[in-house]
Formats: sequence, structure tokens, C-alpha cells
Amino acid sequence: MSIGFTGFGPLGPTFEAVRAAEEGGLDGVWSAEHIGFHDAVVPSAAYLATTERIDVGLVGLAPASRHPAMTATELTSLCELGPGRVRVQVGTGDATLVAKLGARHPRPLETVAAYVRVLRDVLAGRELHVELPVGRFDGFQLAPVAVPPAIDVMAIRSKMLRLAAEIGDGVSLSAGASETYLTETVAEIEAHLAEQGRDRGSFRITAFAFGLVAPDPEPLVSAFGALLTTFPAETAAYLARGAFDTDAYLAAVAATRTLQAAKLITPEVVRAITFTAAPDEIATELARYAATGVDELAILLVTPPPLLADAVTAIAAPRSADLQEV
Repeated sequence: MSIGFTGFGPLGPTFEAVRAAEEGGLDGVWSAEHIGFHDAVVPSAAYLATTERIDVGLVGLAPASRHPAMTATELTSLCELGPGRVRVQVGTGDATLVAKLGARHPRPLETVAAYVRVLRDVLAGRELHVELPVGRFDGFQLAPVAVPPAIDVMAIRSKMLRLAAEIGDGVSLSAGASETYLTETVAEIEAHLAEQGRDRGSFRITAFAFGLVAPDPEPLVSAFGALLTTFPAETAAYLARGAFDTDAYLAAVAATRTLQAAKLITPEVVRAITFTAAPDEIATELARYAATGVDELAILLVTPPPLLADAVTAIAAPRSADLQEV
């Protein structure tokens, strides 16, 4: 059980929330990186410096915005701050934001595979003389000062899921997913791992979920429903399969029938693809996600900043109760 921050909100209120996560017995905190908003390195360094136990993860590191040599340099510094507590998740980046840098990846599988492999080489201290789609190396060599972090691959569809099973230490599944998507995807990943002869027990499946946690979550549900219509329609529908009539939704979007599309995103749909709970509903929501077979649930809090710490305390309450019984 972990919490996460989207990278769009202010950093200040997150510190109290991270302290609440550590005190409540949660396992980690994730920082998502979005170009032009917040990076993941600076908040992660701050969280490592102000906690003692929880894992600290970085989400969304991408070759379009980060040369792997510099990324590895930053990661080894983070690992020095928190030995054994750092994990990273890499992908191609948000296409819309990446485009603003004049970058694109016509071969995403090749790009992600190269990025993961070269990160591992650099973090291991190997001297590189190579030119790759993700950067050029003319004798670069890092002087590692800590055990390198685990590297997960961010994936949604089958080809990237297969790649994650081949080269990743784990896979990161996008927020906005239904129970159907998560259950089917866990089974698909496990089949890929079996084909590769890899140990399922050493591979982590992390599912992110938007967290609408408040004493009364209904206002958050209504606001999120409106926000969902601004997400890329095909990806949103793919992740939400089984939660509502996604074919009708895509048809309405394609025909620019905006109001009709919005009406399909009912409160029930929002609840089906998010972690939505008042404090007394949290244990039930946790059980719902656990039943999909994922190893880690990372709740991306979209709660108003003043309520962040209280939301984390509520999320951690079942874990705190379990620890007290032990």
C-alpha cells in the first residue's frame, strides 16, 4: 500500500502527507513527473531526507526529457540518501507534453528497451561508447556510490506489457483502470513471465489508482467525472473496459457529441475506475483492488491539498490496526 502524487499539485502539503504515510505503516510514496509542472527527483530527495522507512519511487522518467546518464547520476544520489528505498518507473512519457519539447518516439518499444538497458549499464558503473535512440555516450562512466534501484516499465497495452515482463523488475499499470482490466492484465503479465522463465515472486505489479478520499467523496466524484472527459479517449476507454459502454463513449467522442459522452461517465463509472471512499469504506476498497492480484496499490491522491494528510491517515488506518494487532 502506497500513496502517490500526480505532479500537478503544490508540493508543500505533500510533506505532512508523507509523514502520515510513514507513521501509519504504509509502504511507499511515489512522485509522478510531468514536463512543465513538477519533476520527480527534487520531491523524492526531500521525502528520503525526512523519512526513515518507506520506499520512495519516481514515476514517469522518460528519454525525451532525461538523458540516461544524467538520470542515472541523479538516481545514484537518491540511492545514497535512502539505501534500498528507491524504485523508478520509466516509459515514453506523455505524448502531448513530450511533443512540446520537439520530441517523439516512433518506436516506443525499442526506445523503452534501450532506456532501461542503458540505465542498468550506467548504474552498474560500466563505461559506455555507444549511440542509442535515447542518447550518445563517448566514454561516459558513472562512479556508483550505492546499490542501484529497481527499474519498472510503465505499460498499458500488450506489447509493452510483454516488454516489461522481459526486461523490467516490475510493471507499472496506469491509473484509471477497471477491475476487469487489472485482473486480465495481471493474468497476461504472469503468462509472459512464465514464458520467460522468470520468477513471479521477484517481479512487482504496481497498480496506480486515482484516490478520491474524503469524509464525503461525492463532490470529488462529480469533479473527476468531468475531468475524465479530457483524457485521451482511446486510452481511457481501454483502461476502463468492463466498467461501462466504452464503445458508445468512443463513438460519441469521435462524433464530437461531447455532452452525450459526458453523460456516460456516471458516478458509478467513476467509482469503478478510481479508489473512491469515505473513511469507513476504505477497507472495502482495498479488498476490491487486492482481489485483482496486483502486488502494490499506489493511490494517486486527488484530494484537495488541505485534506491530503487526513486522507493518508484514513487510508493507513486498516494497516495501522493490523500492526497494532500483531
